[in-house]
Formats: sequence, C-alpha cells, structure tokens
Amino acid sequence: MGNFRKMLAAVVLAACAGTAAGQALDMAPVGDVAMPDGRRVYMMPQTTVVVDVTVVCERVVTGPYARFAQKYFGVIAPLADKEVYTLRSATLGCYDPLTAPDPVPGALPPSNTAVYGVTEHAEEFPRVLPDRRSATGSSLENAARDAAQAVFDLRNRRADLVMGDYAETVYGAGLATAVERLDRMENEYLELFFGKRIVTTYTVRYRVVPDERSRAFVVCRFREDSGLLPASDLSGEPVVLECRPQELAAKVYPPQRKRALRSDEAEYAVADRVDCRVVFDTVELGSAELPIYQYGETTVLPVR
Repeated sequence: MGNFRKMLAAVVLAACAGTAAGQALDMAPVGDVAMPDGRRVYMMPQTTVVVDVTVVCERVVTGPYARFAQKYFGVIAPLADKEVYTLRSATLGCYDPLTAPDPVPGALPPSNTAVYGVTEHAEEFPRVLPDRRSATGSSLENAARDAAQAVFDLRNRRADLVMGDYAETVYGAGLATAVERLDRMENEYLELFFGKRIVTTYTVRYRVVPDERSRAFVVCRFREDSGLLPASDLSGEPVVLECRPQELAAKVYPPQRKRALRSDEAEYAVADRVDCRVVFDTVELGSAELPIYQYGETTVLPVR
C-alpha cells in the first residue's frame, strides 16, 4: 500500500511538471507494480482508441401502384425497393484497460427509426388496400385510378373545410381534427403510389490499438449499398483513423538513456497528446485530441 501511494505521489508531481511546461500529460507506472489490494501486476501502458461510427440507412419500399404515379400525379415514383447507407459522423475516445475498464465515450446511442408513412407495418403494405371499397374484382390500373380519384376528392373536402363551407358543423378543435384525419387518409393513398421511406440511424463501436510506427489505421469499411463492413472486407472503401502526435511528451520529458533503476526510482510511461480524426475519402467524420501512450516517452522519477 505504501509503495502504491508513493507511486501515485510521483505521478502527481510529474503531471504538475507537465502542466508547468504548458500541457498536462497523462502518466502511468511501468513494470512490476504493487496494487492496493496486495496483488502485483506488470503494467505496460497501452491506449485503445474507441471509435463510434454513426450511419443512416434509408430504405424505400415500393408502392403497388408505383408505375401509375406519373400518369395520375405527374411524378415518377420509385419502381424498385432499395437501401442507401450514408456515413453521418464519428465520435472518438480512448481508455486504458488496466486503469479504466469502461471505454470512453459512454454507452452507444440506441438505434432510431423514422418511418415516413402512416401504416402500422413499415416493412410491407396492408393486405387489404385502403382503396378497396367493394367485393367486385378490379384491374390494377382501375384500382390505381380509383385511388388517385380518392386523393383528389380528399383534397377538395379539405379545401372546403378550410374555406369554411362546413363551418356550421365543424369548427375549433373539431376542424383541426378533421383536417388531420383527411391528411392521414390522403397519405395512405399516396403511399400506394410513392411507397414508404424508412430512415434508420444506428451506431457501431470499433476499437483500434495504435502502433507507434504508424499514423493511419483502417477502422472499418463502408459501401453505400451495404453499410459498415469489417476492415478485412476489401469490397468496401476504408474508414481511416489518422493520428498526428504533437510530440509534447518528448519536449517535457526528453528521451533518457536506459540504465538500471535505483531503489528510490520508478519508471513511468508518458502519453503524448495526439490529434486524431476519422476520415472517409476526403470527408472528416469526427476528431478529438487524445492521450496515447504508444506515441509518448518513458521517464524515470524518484519515488517519495
């Protein structure tokens, strides 16, 4: 216990020295260290960079009357289902598994799905379509024509309400409710032509252990039609973590020649401050200044 307290005191003094030089630097003991619980642990400080990559997936579900949209509404609707992924951002943090087992940043944000449509099941259209008003059979084109006419009828009714044609029976909060219901019914019909647009946002966490000899690391890979892929999947383009050490550790604690330690000395690793950023192609997704031991120095300090 006494040795551990002495070691902590030395770290505090060293951190203060770093602050006096203009920048506080993280430090950690190196070698065989006595822990407060009596265990002895061999410590070799190593920083793991945590990268949280956020992706947006936009899925389009084609409506059953899509090929008639231009005929009745003058707009070309999607004719096939598709998924498109977009990289939104990246958040960086770091942690040392020996001293801080919980990674930074914190818990991943929950996935968020926004469905641009009003039907209960976003993945498919209802089995009974809202434009089906009789038990007699009808061709797909006739059903599409009836659905388009229903849209125009709803729009006329909404205009009548807003213009006050039904002011004697519908007013105040009732008017707002009636207009909202007409909007919802119109959207249901329009979905049959233009389909549904489903947007999902999710975050994936990656861990990268920088190598002191390298400055760039492939975090993962990405494709617009597949989203995030493992770093080993060469079918995608790389999402890269770039590290640029500021070399403050070498300025505050110049490299020392290796020698045997005296009984009142201990060896410490000094983390350098590193400018880190995550890029895809030429787009920067996120950046942060992090303390990374692999780019730092080792120094010897007296144990008091």
